[in-house]
Amino acid sequence: MSQLLATLRYRDFRNLWLGSFASYAGQWIQQATIGWLAYDMTGSKSLLGAIMGIRAIPMFLCAPIAGVAADRYDRRAMLMGSQLISALTALAFGIVLATGKAQVWHLFVFVLVSGASAVFDRPLRLTIIFDLVPRHAAMQAVAINMIAFSIARITGPAVAGYLIGWVGAAGNLFVQAAAYFSAAATVFMIAIPHRERRHSGLSAFAELAEGVRHAVNDPTARVLLLIGVTPFTLLVPVFGGLLPVYTKDVFHAGPEVLGMLLTSVGVGGVCGGWVASKCMQFQRQGVVQGCAVLGMCSGFLLLSAAPGVAFACAALSVAGVGEMVLFTSNQATLQMLVPESMRGRIASLLQLYPGFISLGIFLEGLLADIIGIQKVTVLIALTTATLTLFLLSPRGGLSRVRVAK
Repeated sequence: MSQLLATLRYRDFRNLWLGSFASYAGQWIQQATIGWLAYDMTGSKSLLGAIMGIRAIPMFLCAPIAGVAADRYDRRAMLMGSQLISALTALAFGIVLATGKAQVWHLFVFVLVSGASAVFDRPLRLTIIFDLVPRHAAMQAVAINMIAFSIARITGPAVAGYLIGWVGAAGNLFVQAAAYFSAAATVFMIAIPHRERRHSGLSAFAELAEGVRHAVNDPTARVLLLIGVTPFTLLVPVFGGLLPVYTKDVFHAGPEVLGMLLTSVGVGGVCGGWVASKCMQFQRQGVVQGCAVLGMCSGFLLLSAAPGVAFACAALSVAGVGEMVLFTSNQATLQMLVPESMRGRIASLLQLYPGFISLGIFLEGLLADIIGIQKVTVLIALTTATLTLFLLSPRGGLSRVRVAK
C-alpha cells in the first residue's frame, strides 16, 4: 500500500487524482439520479430504459473522436473544457428542474451531452497520467486512479439517494455541478510537461483510421482489446442490468438487497484496486489479465449457485476484484505498449467497452426469459472462461504480452 500511495508524492498527479475523484463522484451521483428522475417523471420502464441506454450513443460515436483530439490538441485545455461542460450542463438542468419546467426531452438531451463530455474526459485523464509520472510509477498511478473510480462507484449512488431526499433532484444536480467545477479547478494546479507533437500531415479522419488500423493489425493491441471487451460484453451486463432479476426472482427480496449486491461489486472493486497495484509489479501482464477474467468467471459461477444473499454478495465481491484487476492492467498495459503519439486514440477505444454492456444486457435479458437467470450466468461464465483460455494459449498470444518497467 505504501508503494501505491507513493505515487501521490508527484504533485501534479496528486492534483489530477483529486480532480478525478471529484469527477467520478459526480458521474456516479448523476447516473443514480437520472435513473430515479426518469422513472419518477415518466412512470414508464421503456422510457427509463431508453433514457439510460441512450448514453451508449456518445460512447460509440464520440470515443474515437476523443482519442484523435487527445493526440492532436492541448490535453490540459480539453480536460478543463470537458469538466466545465459537465458542470454547466448539470447546473442548467438543475435550474430547469427547480423552475418546474422539466420535460422528458430535457432528460434525453442531458444524458447525451453529459455522456459525450464523460467520453472525452476519461481518455484524457488516462493519457495525462503518463505525462505526469515516470514510466516506473505509471502502472501504480493507473491502479490508484482506478481505486478512486471504485470508491466513487460505491459512495456515489448512496450519496445520490440521500441528496434526493434531502435537497431534491434539482439540488442534487447543483451538487453534481459543484463536483465538476471542483474537478475543473484542479486542472489549474496541474503543470503538464510540454509535449512535442510530430505533425503527421494527416487529417483528423486519417489519424482516426490510423489508430483503428493499429488496434486491428498490431497483435499485442488486438489481443489486449479482445481480452478487455469480452467480459464487458458477457459478464459485466449482469452487474450493469440483471442483478434486479436475481434480487426479485432468485432471492425474492426488495431494493435493499439490490443495494447490497451492487455495493458488494464496488467493495470488490476497491479491493481489486489494491490487488491490481500488486499485480502491476509483474512483467507478464497478459497472464495477469487472463487470470483476472478467470477469477471473474469463478465469481459468477458462485453467484449462480448462491443459496442466499450473503453468499451472493461474497461471490460478487470476488467478481468485482477480477473486474478491477483486469481493467486496471488492461488500460495501463495498452498505454505502456502503444506509441506515445497514439496513446489518446488507443485510450479512447477503451471507452467503447461500456457500450457493449447495453448489448449484453439486451441479449442476456432475452435469454434469461427463456432459460432463467442462473442458467444464463453459468453459460456466460463458461463461455468467457473458454474464450480466455484460448487467448492464453500459444495461438491466442495473450500470455506473450509483457511490460518492461
